[in-house]
Amino acid sequence: MASRVRQSIWTVGAAALGLFAGCVGGIASHAGPYYKPPASLAERAPLPHHVPPFAGGAALRFAMVHDVIHERFPRHGREHYRSRDWHTRRRLAALAPDDPATFPLADDLAVGLERLGRPDEAAAVARDKLARQQAKGLSGRDLYTSYANLGTFLIHASFADAVAGVPAARQQFCEGVGLVRKSVEVNPEAHFGRERWQTAVAEFLLAAMHDRELLRTFDCLGNRLDLGIEECLNREANWMQTGYGRAVDAQFSQGKAVYGLQSFFEPGTDHADPARWTELSRIREHITKVGAEKGWEAVPVPSHRKPVPFDEPVLGIIGMWRQGGGANPHFALALGEVMLRVGQRHIAWAAYERAYRLADRYWPDPSLRGFLLTHCRKRQAEIEQTLTYIPPASDSRPAWQNVTAPIPAAEVAELRPRFEAELAHGQGYQRAYQEYENKQIAKGASIFDAHLFDQFHAGREPIASAVGPEEQFVWVSQGKRQTYVVNWGLAGGTFGAGLAAVVVAGYLRWRSSRKRVDSELTAAD
Repeated sequence: MASRVRQSIWTVGAAALGLFAGCVGGIASHAGPYYKPPASLAERAPLPHHVPPFAGGAALRFAMVHDVIHERFPRHGREHYRSRDWHTRRRLAALAPDDPATFPLADDLAVGLERLGRPDEAAAVARDKLARQQAKGLSGRDLYTSYANLGTFLIHASFADAVAGVPAARQQFCEGVGLVRKSVEVNPEAHFGRERWQTAVAEFLLAAMHDRELLRTFDCLGNRLDLGIEECLNREANWMQTGYGRAVDAQFSQGKAVYGLQSFFEPGTDHADPARWTELSRIREHITKVGAEKGWEAVPVPSHRKPVPFDEPVLGIIGMWRQGGGANPHFALALGEVMLRVGQRHIAWAAYERAYRLADRYWPDPSLRGFLLTHCRKRQAEIEQTLTYIPPASDSRPAWQNVTAPIPAAEVAELRPRFEAELAHGQGYQRAYQEYENKQIAKGASIFDAHLFDQFHAGREPIASAVGPEEQFVWVSQGKRQTYVVNWGLAGGTFGAGLAAVVVAGYLRWRSSRKRVDSELTAAD
């Protein structure tokens, strides 16, 4: 009886040790920084920049950046603005000069003149409108469009001469910057914050007129042009510093943000709902911030001093590109630097290619144009290396560059031809759009007809690119990960306990049998 008790104690003890060892082994084999949970546990969530910067504003998608770089959006032609000019002047002529209804019509007239390449005339119209408004005692937000438009026209009209050093032009440029700054003060959320970034860019260009070395150091948002490729993309090294290499911060990437704002992750949530903006906008704390890097504090740009969520200046640049003066090398360069810092390497490569092709508009100084050309090609070469890099077989960790799997060198060689085809497609669409528009106007069609372009769009693929998986965050929640690891620990413990009990029980039984045989042999002797 005592022997059986001892065997039971030994078996239970072995099972307990096996349980402990199995649990530790099961957990250790399915945990750790480099272990990837199975795809079946993965969840998909939107990125924090899907909540717009302002209630009721536009939210960024990376496809929007791709489209503006490649001109994949409709743009009205000169005939449209000539027709609008004619209609606007007729309506103005029917109103008394002091009629408040003339104010929005004056904006339409001035913007049309600016689009027709007559910024001086546009500025005169806007200045007259502002004077009439002030004479009526209007102030504050009522003057927003006058400040914004007049400032924009003055900046566009004087920029070339101001860069060349003409004193009167620089004075006019400064006046324009001051007026746009006023427009931001009286209505900071208008056009989704576009004027704020127009002010910041203009302030930077004004500073560069006095110190051209700034153009070799920063883009117009304060991103350093000498920041190394690893510092821009190295996700592992940047967890706690800049956060560069991805569009979200470390907490979001690690799945911790869900505990602070569960509603953002709930399926079916409308992240652009103005009624829920106050609640959902807290997730914007996890957006990667860009700009205003080391040394920016010494640049005289009072409207932009700190790093900001990357989507804010990008939305501003997209708005200025599409609704303002069009393609601009300063904007293209800034898009390249920002997209690089948030890990969108293909878009960044295309942005540098566009900046390269716009270099003749960068600055009158040939050496600065040469700098831009060299910088763009260097960045592109570095991006291409990260796209094709394969880590050595001896390293089980993923390479820091490999946000996605490496691509063949032949695919990298197609980047430029693909860019040229994309750009030609976008520019071809705009030409076709304007040609159709011109024909309709020539036939007497109204540019105010909501169905003017119905026939043009019929049977034609949308020009805007579709949103892809780059807008999804694929993750495994901490709860699922912990449950998965615990289950493996329990499974390992159960297996270990059972195996240890069987082995020990078998050994004890064999030992007991051996003793009995030895005892019988001894008795026989």
